Amino acid sequence: MTGNGPLAGLNVVEMTVHRAGPFCGALLADLGAEVVKIERPGAGDPARTQGPGPNGRSGYFMANNRNKRSVTVDLKTEAGTEAARSLLEEADVFVENFAYGVPEKLGIGYEAIRERNPGIIYGSVKGYGETGPAREKKGLDMILQAEGGIMSVTGPEGGSPVKVGQAIGDLTAGMQAAIGVLAKLHERGRIDGLGDTAGTAGETNAEPEEFVGKFDVGLFDAIVSLMNEYLTFYSMNGEVPGPQGVTHQSMVPYQLFETADGHVVTGVPSDDRWETFCDLLDREDLREYDTNEIRMTNFEDVTGAIQEEFAEESTDYWLSRLTEYGFPNGPLNDVADVVSHEQTAARDLTWSVDSDPDASGGNRGGTDEEDGDGLLLPGHPLHFPDYDPELRRLAPRLGEHTDDVFEGVAEQTTLDEWRGEGAFGDE
Repeated sequence: MTGNGPLAGLNVVEMTVHRAGPFCGALLADLGAEVVKIERPGAGDPARTQGPGPNGRSGYFMANNRNKRSVTVDLKTEAGTEAARSLLEEADVFVENFAYGVPEKLGIGYEAIRERNPGIIYGSVKGYGETGPAREKKGLDMILQAEGGIMSVTGPEGGSPVKVGQAIGDLTAGMQAAIGVLAKLHERGRIDGLGDTAGTAGETNAEPEEFVGKFDVGLFDAIVSLMNEYLTFYSMNGEVPGPQGVTHQSMVPYQLFETADGHVVTGVPSDDRWETFCDLLDREDLREYDTNEIRMTNFEDVTGAIQEEFAEESTDYWLSRLTEYGFPNGPLNDVADVVSHEQTAARDLTWSVDSDPDASGGNRGGTDEEDGDGLLLPGHPLHFPDYDPELRRLAPRLGEHTDDVFEGVAEQTTLDEWRGEGAFGDE
């Protein structure tokens, strides 16, 4: 089932587990790339059994492995290593998130793959990246949220730090890995003799053998990049910020306010809108705080007065009034609210699967109408006027496509030899 998006025709192989690497592959697959996921025989990606979900396909696994095919390869066998190398010989992209140094030990490091495929894009996703004193440490999202600083500025104001509610280091690293893939594809497309996947605009004089398709990203890198202006502020004033709660580090007002029946978030993005905001609230006493600097200095007085007004009316009242006056605003939604949100539907931000994802002979592409549980998968955040990212297939069962994929890689006699030597695990 071939994709027809902007990455159609791009062949991606991934050997990734958990979330960061798989999320990168899912983003590429949603845009039309053909993604083959190599997994360990008998076990596969540990995410398969983490959280609710049937038969080795948890919701966690399904969200990050849609639109892929799964093959099993035992890299502890010579035949398995040779099978993997043969598959990578024809690939455009390889994404892996093994621990530091492991790909080289398994015979699938960049130099080994590059010998057969000089144009390969080789992306490595690690906890701490491939350089620096921490490169050999194991890293998980929450650990990196703490070590990378984002946890220190998250949580109730004056309270203890807490993690961001989602695995933001994993997901950001996955997105950055996808950007790295696209950057290297563009570079490769500018070098004559290495293919035209990314076009030929601005061709270079570089020789094909000079192309280095390797890049790496760490979860630590991703988290530190999200610290953004905090790093710059610290260099300016030497102040170490703590948890901000539901306020903003550099703009007042910009925060969560309680209403008579819920909560609303709003802000005044520029000083020239302050007079209008005072009109909206009908609070003449606030007009004197006409610059953001003054409002930050008098934070308690300003936000306290605003809170008094918001507590008098319903969330719907304030959403309507803020919109009428042209101020950004939104309610505090939970998962159920987001799923039912009109904008979610309009932007196809969830993909609905009608069939039971593990029914025998069930719907593998999410289009046949069968009895099921109404499974939802996250949609794709990018939108194009001429292409809608789509669910072509559900996350694969372990090794579901091993035969199909490798039949296109080697002759049957070779496949039989590999299989007999344990390349694909126990049959």
